[in-house]
Amino acid sequence: MVVRFRVAGVTVAIHSAHSTPAIQLPAALRPFATSRGADIRLAFSTDTIPRPPEADLLFDSGAVWRVYRWHQGLLYTFSTPALNPPAYKAVEIDRRFRRGILYYPHPIAGRRAGSALDFPLDELLFQHRLARDGELELHACGIIADGRVLLFCGKSGAGKTTTARLWRRYSREAHILSDDRIVIRRRGGRPWAFGTPWHGAGGFASPAGGPIGAIFFLAHTATTTIHRLDAPGAAARLFARTFPPIWDRHAVQATLSTCSSLAEVIPCYVLGFRPDRSAVKAVLERTSSKP
Repeated sequence: MVVRFRVAGVTVAIHSAHSTPAIQLPAALRPFATSRGADIRLAFSTDTIPRPPEADLLFDSGAVWRVYRWHQGLLYTFSTPALNPPAYKAVEIDRRFRRGILYYPHPIAGRRAGSALDFPLDELLFQHRLARDGELELHACGIIADGRVLLFCGKSGAGKTTTARLWRRYSREAHILSDDRIVIRRRGGRPWAFGTPWHGAGGFASPAGGPIGAIFFLAHTATTTIHRLDAPGAAARLFARTFPPIWDRHAVQATLSTCSSLAEVIPCYVLGFRPDRSAVKAVLERTSSKP
């Protein structure tokens, strides 16, 4: 049995020796299903999860996941006190994020925790694979308008889902890629943005993509205003909204470099907006003329 899904042209393939519902795609991943490709190959296993020494801990998320040094690669473990045993799945993977093992043992008591591919495992694989290649996952809403992607960046509460809903209401021809997470990769030498399954409260998630036309950093203001950022300021804001594995110096440096190069070639702005038609109108007026 093989299950595949693709985000921004990167395909994860999970192989199981036997048919099992444990690796069926959860609802969020189904629009991203594909029938071919294997950039990241995982072998499904019900074996006991490895127990690395605490001295090899690289990062503790403070939530359900941790990552450890493991042989020549990494081991991501996922735990919650609501299950028995608390450690309910893990991924062993090489440092280039190409091959690994997905551990999903049967619990001692009770039922398994949904799909083996449930969040955040799926997103972590992409975040950290992309970062090593100098590509980004960005905390942003993405909208295709006039053939170009407009990115609206912000942390939680900045207005990404509100922005997606405004464009859905006031620009019927616009296509919303995501209201929370966007992947940026190069295609034909140009930076492109792609939708992801990891949506926000609005549930906007599309596998489509397109060349980036402009980047906006969201701010709540009494009236809608736009002002241009210089490249260093824009690069710093971009980096603050990415997700590189902070224990990996190469990945952090590659992410910094990409943020810098993006800010040099893509016009970047601060968008102070009221949650009404004026926000959409101002962006369209700015992007339809030379910055």
